[in-house]
Amino acid sequence: MSQETTRGAWRTAFSYSLGSLGNNIIFAFISTYLLIFYTDVFGISAASVAILFLVARIWDGINDPIMGMIVDNTHTRWGKFRPYLFFVPIIMGLATVACFLNPNLSDQGKLIYAYVTYIAWGMSFTAMDIPYWSMTASITRDMDTRSKVITVSRTMAFVGFLVANVITLPLTSQIGWGLTALVFSISSLLLTWFTFFTVKENYTVPRKEKQSFKGAIELFRVNKPLRMIIYNLLIFDLIDKFRFSFSVFYLKYNIGADELMISVFMGLYLIFMIAGSILSPFISRKLGKKRTAILGYVLNIISGIGMFATGYDSLVLMLAWASVGSIGTGMANIATMTMLTDTVEYGQYKTGHRSEGMIFSANIFRVKVASAIGGALGAYALSRIGYVPNVVQSQAVLTQMHWIFTLIPGVLYSLCIIPLFFYGLTEERYAEIVEALANQEEVAV
Repeated sequence: MSQETTRGAWRTAFSYSLGSLGNNIIFAFISTYLLIFYTDVFGISAASVAILFLVARIWDGINDPIMGMIVDNTHTRWGKFRPYLFFVPIIMGLATVACFLNPNLSDQGKLIYAYVTYIAWGMSFTAMDIPYWSMTASITRDMDTRSKVITVSRTMAFVGFLVANVITLPLTSQIGWGLTALVFSISSLLLTWFTFFTVKENYTVPRKEKQSFKGAIELFRVNKPLRMIIYNLLIFDLIDKFRFSFSVFYLKYNIGADELMISVFMGLYLIFMIAGSILSPFISRKLGKKRTAILGYVLNIISGIGMFATGYDSLVLMLAWASVGSIGTGMANIATMTMLTDTVEYGQYKTGHRSEGMIFSANIFRVKVASAIGGALGAYALSRIGYVPNVVQSQAVLTQMHWIFTLIPGVLYSLCIIPLFFYGLTEERYAEIVEALANQEEVAV
């Protein structure tokens, strides 16, 4: 690749990544703080929130694949994916603000309001995230350029989490939850629009026939690498989101951290995650993407066990072990997302149809299922162990929180490795498939 082409690849990667930054500021805000907003501010019980999260994900089971089919069947003068990057951020921003308003309603009214606004947010996020991530496969098929695009965009996703987790509590203490949601929503809108105006779809293949549920089932039947990487990502996200839903509670009650210290802890945790994501492509060149992901999960296992053994008397030691795990998370995240994108060409090779929308709708559904079930399990666990909002917790509650935040997820991370043993799409095999597809297209012409 020439120097000019390399500069162009990095420029495209950065422009594309700003959409990821905007979307993940919103996603981090919702996934990290909506539970504690519902329980400690809006006044909904943890058990009711758990049911809400599960109901919303049942609806996503219908909504997400439909959106994937809509995206696969979209053809406009702006492209297949870009139109959604212009219109949907407006709707998603309004839904985000609505989730964090605190209207004066009865207990039943509050629950109904939470259901309507949260499900509306989930639908708008689906309509934004599926076309956004599907677009990665249409920007380029060159492995090096694609690696740059995914690495920078996923790193920016971590930056979005960093921004949201560092400034949310200080910002809400000054301007409240609703205005904080508005600030994040406007920022997300502007960043996503920058991607819309500066990044083009360079490789979009019109479908020979409309995408359908039958076609989607066939895609997943023949695309074993896709199934394995979805299983892997689902297991990891279930564990990670369950643990992360406990993070604010754990830091507040077990560590005794105030709002500033919580923001510092979250910020440093995410900085090390960004470091892991930057390291990931370099390690992948040496070990391969699959081994890099496995190494990342091993670091998470070590981190969880180390935090458990350390106890919660020292914030410094807790942060040291947490940073080991966050580096591993960054490494695994970049490696597995690149592996997921590679399954687009594998699916095209096997079926004759290119199905970015359906593949990435499965991934977005996986993210939301994991986030909701993880959050629901977190809410259920809080209720089960006897957590009471805004009071000093008993020693029994603190001990159970420590187990839930450290050792249990640390051991469970080992499950993430199992599906990767059955993911057979190596770098060499992917190069062969891309060459075969190129030859097919030449013959067709």
